[in-house]
Amino acid sequence: MQIKLVLSNVGKLLILIGASMLIPLITAIIYSENCWWVFAVSAAITIGLGILLIKLFAKYAHQKLSIQDSYLLVTLTWFFAALLGMLPYLLAGTFNEITAAFFESMSGITTVGASVLDNVEAQPHGILMWRSTTQWLGGMGILVLFIAVLPGTSALQMYKAESMGPVMGKLLPKASDTARSLWLIYLLNTMLIFALYVLAGMNVFDAINHSFTTVATGGFSTRNASIAAYQNAAIEWVAILGMFMGGINYSLYFYVLHNRRVDEFKKSLEFKVYLGVIVLFTMIIYSKLLIAQDYSVFTGLRHSIFQVLTIITTTGYASCDFDQWSLLARYLLLILMMVGACSGSTTCGMKIDRHIILFQKMRYEVEKFFHPRMVSHLRLKGEPLDNTIVLRTTTFFNTYILIAAISIYLLACMDIGLMECVSGTLSCLGGVGPAMGQWGPSETYSMAPAGAKLVLSALMLLGRLEIYPVLVSCLPLLYKRVHQEKLHFED
Repeated sequence: MQIKLVLSNVGKLLILIGASMLIPLITAIIYSENCWWVFAVSAAITIGLGILLIKLFAKYAHQKLSIQDSYLLVTLTWFFAALLGMLPYLLAGTFNEITAAFFESMSGITTVGASVLDNVEAQPHGILMWRSTTQWLGGMGILVLFIAVLPGTSALQMYKAESMGPVMGKLLPKASDTARSLWLIYLLNTMLIFALYVLAGMNVFDAINHSFTTVATGGFSTRNASIAAYQNAAIEWVAILGMFMGGINYSLYFYVLHNRRVDEFKKSLEFKVYLGVIVLFTMIIYSKLLIAQDYSVFTGLRHSIFQVLTIITTTGYASCDFDQWSLLARYLLLILMMVGACSGSTTCGMKIDRHIILFQKMRYEVEKFFHPRMVSHLRLKGEPLDNTIVLRTTTFFNTYILIAAISIYLLACMDIGLMECVSGTLSCLGGVGPAMGQWGPSETYSMAPAGAKLVLSALMLLGRLEIYPVLVSCLPLLYKRVHQEKLHFED
């Protein structure tokens, strides 16, 4: 790997991240808050570090990134974004512990939405805006924004490294044009949801923050009780619409806007499965709520579809405390934590496309068992499925389960309850945010031990980058360590 070339590009991205701190800085000035200097200092440190990396490795800047270099760039960018993103929290005194500040920052930039803030409403407007801004940046992807603003020779490699899903490609001949188109659609969706929130009765500040975190499917709110604090059905329906839109593959929006036709939605198997899963789980939970919970017909339906969408799109909002629902309802929501929405959306999780591929593979193997001489090919969307994609998907699933199992074990070693271990792991790895038990939708992760916060933060990064970039970045280090130990053993 060309580490110096990678660090040079990391420097450029840090400047972009530092510039984004001007948004909460301006917010703090508008509301006459003394914390404006916090963002000025944080921006200066972040931009200064970026300039330093660019100057130190300037002669390597014109080289071309390989796909392995791009994976390392993605991993380091998101890690440094979380590391430097915690500066405002520490300088403003929001957190006294570095692990708590890092957890909150990582949760923001990876759009997980898990929080360690016990009293959100007590925070200055500037801090609240920074939380929302980090999620909005992370929703479409930091590198995708970088490619859109400053396209370069390695744009395609960077785009592929950060693309979300098993089958995600360019929509236009140039990766930079694709990135600009995606960010334009992302911006239009944000403006739409903002306008709808205002019309539904939200004040402008809350509407800006919630439009950022809804479209990004992040889930940070300006209220302690999340969306439930408003007790407003219209606001909840706007959130439902925004979450549903955020879970759709952005390439479908692109094709509809480009071709002026909605046929792409009808053709997309992934979209139809996404819609089907939402309807199925909503109806099951809805029927259970009508029997076991004290909800009216329409309120029960709204809460059912809200919670199904907030989990499957990994947003993490709450319209009520679903941890008080029946065991079956909670079990179904736990399953949804491992489903995820569409590839190429702003969501985290395993993604619908992967489940379709795994189902096709399972069906193929069963048919092959009964008909050993059968000659057939796996197909997705009517096209033959590349064996490489199938292998990559099965490997991803196995790795996902292995990482979850190891994380549950590590959390259990810290004397954390089983429900918290399982739901917290699936929630942070799947990018959902709220878990169950002591980490439920009405609680925070503030009481989690420092070690647990670090484990969960690592899961957030792994889940948001879909495991491979992080593992590929670490493999050279692992190989070097094993090689050194082998030579030491032979000596």
